[in-house]
Amino acid sequence: MKLDLKNLCSQNQIFPRGIIHVGAYEGKDIKTYQALNISKILFIEANPTVFERLKTNIAEVSIDVQAVNYAISNQNGKVKLYVNSMGKSSSILPLKFYRNIYPNIKETHQLTVESKTLDTLLPELELTPGDFNILNLDIQGAELLALQGATNLLTYIDAVYTKVNYEELYEGCALAEKIDEFLAENGFGKIAEATPFHPSWGDAFYVRKQVISMSTLGKNGGLGNQIFQYGFLKIYAQENGLSVETPKWIGQELFGHQDQEISEDLPEVLENDNEFILGNTEILKNVDIHGEFLYHTRYYAPFKEYFCSLFQPALEIEEKVKVAWEKLHSRGKTIIGLHLQSHSDEKSNFAVAPSEWYKIWLDGLWETLEEPVLFIASDNIEELPLVYFAEYHPLTAQDLEIEVNREYLNFFLLSKCDFVAISNTPFAFAACLLNEAGKYFFRPHFSTAKLIPFEPWNSTPVFRDVDISEIGNSVSLEVKFQENQADLENIQSQKDELSQKLVSTQSQLQQNREELENIQSQRDQILEELGKSQSQLQQNQEKAENAEAQLQQIHTELENTKSQRDEFSAKLVSAQSQLQQNQEKAENSEAQLQQIHTELENIQSQRDQILEELEQSHSQLQQNQEKAKNSEAQLQQIQTELENTKSQRDEFSAKLTSAQSQLQQNQEKAQNTEAQLQQIQTELENTKSQRDEFSAKLTSAQSQLQQNQEKNQNAEAKLQQTQTELENTKSQRDEFSAKLTSAQSQLQQNQEKAKNAEAKLQQTQTELDKNCSELHDAREELEITQFQLDEVQAELEQSQSNYFKYQEELNTSKSQLQETQTELEKTKLKLENQEKIPPNQNTKNYAAHLKNLAKIIAETIPD
Repeated sequence: MKLDLKNLCSQNQIFPRGIIHVGAYEGKDIKTYQALNISKILFIEANPTVFERLKTNIAEVSIDVQAVNYAISNQNGKVKLYVNSMGKSSSILPLKFYRNIYPNIKETHQLTVESKTLDTLLPELELTPGDFNILNLDIQGAELLALQGATNLLTYIDAVYTKVNYEELYEGCALAEKIDEFLAENGFGKIAEATPFHPSWGDAFYVRKQVISMSTLGKNGGLGNQIFQYGFLKIYAQENGLSVETPKWIGQELFGHQDQEISEDLPEVLENDNEFILGNTEILKNVDIHGEFLYHTRYYAPFKEYFCSLFQPALEIEEKVKVAWEKLHSRGKTIIGLHLQSHSDEKSNFAVAPSEWYKIWLDGLWETLEEPVLFIASDNIEELPLVYFAEYHPLTAQDLEIEVNREYLNFFLLSKCDFVAISNTPFAFAACLLNEAGKYFFRPHFSTAKLIPFEPWNSTPVFRDVDISEIGNSVSLEVKFQENQADLENIQSQKDELSQKLVSTQSQLQQNREELENIQSQRDQILEELGKSQSQLQQNQEKAENAEAQLQQIHTELENTKSQRDEFSAKLVSAQSQLQQNQEKAENSEAQLQQIHTELENIQSQRDQILEELEQSHSQLQQNQEKAKNSEAQLQQIQTELENTKSQRDEFSAKLTSAQSQLQQNQEKAQNTEAQLQQIQTELENTKSQRDEFSAKLTSAQSQLQQNQEKNQNAEAKLQQTQTELENTKSQRDEFSAKLTSAQSQLQQNQEKAKNAEAKLQQTQTELDKNCSELHDAREELEITQFQLDEVQAELEQSQSNYFKYQEELNTSKSQLQETQTELEKTKLKLENQEKIPPNQNTKNYAAHLKNLAKIIAETIPD
């Protein structure tokens, strides 16, 4: 064999279990097969004379080997065997151009022999085809005929080693191209060939075509899932020397992929956890793999460049999506991309994060960016509550008005954004993998109910096993505090409105006073009749003044409340910062959150009580309104009395009527002022209640902070004690370390000696194998040379008298060879017991003896 069968099998993950050798000649390859640990061998030889020598050579072999005397072809029956002067060149085809290359090789005679196909022979011999996985053909131009009669056997074969012809050395022989074509049709590909003696013929090695397919591609999830599936398929194939077959899928249109279509149904293999992770020793081939392959991206990271190259847009698609990107980027300098999921997406198998989380994230980021532009992508953009983001004036793919696949347009734009906040989907995550310009990437984190930063090439693509029912309740203290701040701002705005109304009321009251003073100067004559009216007016003025004073006091209290609120806000911010720093140490955070939920329920019950008090206030207000109505009735009586005296004060009746009208307006304004005052007092009480709540929470936070500080102090004390103990044991550790270092040094020296001894032994074995190979090649060249010596046959016959002399020398050489082998065995024993190996003199002597022996054989053995 001119090709290294052992290395070829090892490189292609072929594990020989049985071999069929057609054209075995004298069975000299038996040693090669034994070195491969082949458990079953079938030798087939057509020449009856050679077959007898073959049986003799394998008679004492310990493994399961069988030899049969048949010619092998594509049909059963009798065929002619053309026997040539060089026995190994005999064939069932006559010589043609072979005679031009080797003119001394001639046909000597013909034999009629029995021919069988391999598919017929194996059942007749009661042999199971599955026991053999390597086929070796050496039948001088008839190799294609043998293959045509072995189509069933080939389904069990993993590798074919065969002679091939590049010229028609035998009449009608198939050339190498035909062999390639036939074996390709049967699932084999050529991976090695050699022409060591002449370019017109040589050896070739074929292995079963190694392919991996994914028939579910395009059906198992959306574009993001398909990107992970195709990326894994291509990387796995590239790393293990496999070809890829796929069905039609969207990637052929978007990325221009042109993989071979699935040619046959292969055995299905399902993904099982990390079964397919790259680097596993077992290589799967000729199978159809199914799965999602959403592995942690650290497994894909070594192939980042190749992965990204797989998903670059085709030229026609690229031109359109680049126009869309230019339109988007023209709106500003910093592009923020959001990918949102709809809660109504029934196809999604992953938890959906609320839109509020993205809004909170944007609120903290937006003002820090230069000319930011918000882009929102989603599969169901119409179902999303975009009102959350209205203040940022978001853009969507529809706004860019580009006629291209909408799903891929969203994907491409996300892969270009400067800041990206994604949903919990493979689609959005895959876009981040291809985003080389992005500065920061964020994703939902359901246990903390917020967005967190992540590295696309060192993360899990999606979060699974999330309790979706708990997501709505997982609101952080920071969010609650911001909601309370918004409520306080609303209260402040309402307070400002009330202050403006009070200022307006005071102005109107001042005007009323001036008008009343003018009226008093004109109605001196009716002071007695208007005494009750003036008394009531004076009481109203006093109430208005009291209301003004109360409003001033309320204004002062509100300002104090605002300052206290600011102080509490600052303290809360500080407390939150400290709590955030101690989150890792606060192991009971969930219990504290539960306590906060309980406090919120208590607050709700307090609010219910406040509502009841408000209802009582409303009832009191209604009573005041009834009193006001009674006052109006009394005023009506006064007006009646004034009308009875109308005859006496005709000159003043018009003025009195005007004064009464103004008085009634003042009373109504006073009543309105009282109602507003009552409302302000109620709101003030609510503000005080909220202030007390914040104060209680601050006290609780300070208490927790103090407890954490005490725990830290205790931990520091324990750490100090541990450090003291550690310092006490350092001396012991140093002693053990010194001893260990010494022992490791000695062990390393011993290992190096053992490695050197093993390397030298391996080198000796390699040289020995090389010498054996050279001897084997020399023997084959010698056989060819023998037949070129026909012209000096007469001289050899004259040398017949020297035969016995040479025979004695041959016996002497054999004895020398035996001694050399004995010395070699002794040398091997010494190598096993000694740390250093002496020079390889014995091996060189052995090679010299073998060359001398070959020379003697060439000179003495006749044809």
